[in-house]
Amino acid sequence: MSLEKVAKVCIVGAGTMGTRIGLMCAARGGYNVAIYDISEEAIRQAPERQKQAGQMAILAGTLTEAELEAGLARTTYTTSAAEAAAGADILSESVAEVVAVKREVHAAFDRLLPPHAVMTTNTSSLLVSDIEDAVSRRDRFAALHFHGGLGGSLADIMRGPMTSDETVAFLKRFARSIGEVPIVMKKEKGGYLYNTLLGALLRAALGLVTGGYADPEDVDRAWMLVTKQPAGPFGWMDFIGLNIIHDAMANFTTAEPEVTPEQIVDFLRPFIERGDLGAKTGRGFYTHPEPAFMRPDFLKGEE
Repeated sequence: MSLEKVAKVCIVGAGTMGTRIGLMCAARGGYNVAIYDISEEAIRQAPERQKQAGQMAILAGTLTEAELEAGLARTTYTTSAAEAAAGADILSESVAEVVAVKREVHAAFDRLLPPHAVMTTNTSSLLVSDIEDAVSRRDRFAALHFHGGLGGSLADIMRGPMTSDETVAFLKRFARSIGEVPIVMKKEKGGYLYNTLLGALLRAALGLVTGGYADPEDVDRAWMLVTKQPAGPFGWMDFIGLNIIHDAMANFTTAEPEVTPEQIVDFLRPFIERGDLGAKTGRGFYTHPEPAFMRPDFLKGEE
């Protein structure tokens, strides 16, 4: 499917992430958006959530007042799944981080959406293969995971065993059309890239406190003093929501093959043998003294 044929986006879940994704699609991408939730209260609050998120984006310079107003005008809110799915070309799901719930939701919308529609999950920690056999359109099902921003942030794309190349290419174009930078995972990994890095930090922070080594405040001070960041891991967890952290930790699995220290050493050995030791030798993972990550266009991830 080409983006020119996308007229409507169906958002499932009217929480913080669902409403922000919907606003990106409507305000940044110019798409018509239907936001669905089973909760009438969530649907009632959704417009105000979007207005607040939009105002934050305006202050950050990633959205204009005119774009916000136009986006809100393109958005409808409903507790009718059939109404939300009717005529939709792509679905983005942001419901509870529970496999059974996500499978039930996707199975229901698989029956309601037009046959051509692409289905995506915004899961933070689950795998596409955990969910995909709940739908019939497995070639048009993938993870499209957002990080809460409104333009210029990361959109993870993770395919499942049956996801087609066409679907991945479409999702890359779609992500860019709403102002996000898409990064395609080479294979399935719970937590993707950033969340895997962040998860390791949060688990280490929780381990220090749970193990009785320090209080949350001192863990945050240690991180903030050295990295000069405005908050530490416990401050971040407050902003994320402790219920979300709890669910992510409860669903954390080591079922994926763990990379051993020996494998890491084997990965690094050829660099050492070639004398590619990093900046001090002129070559490591990057070429120095002008490594690619220092270029102005590096974060755009353009091929």
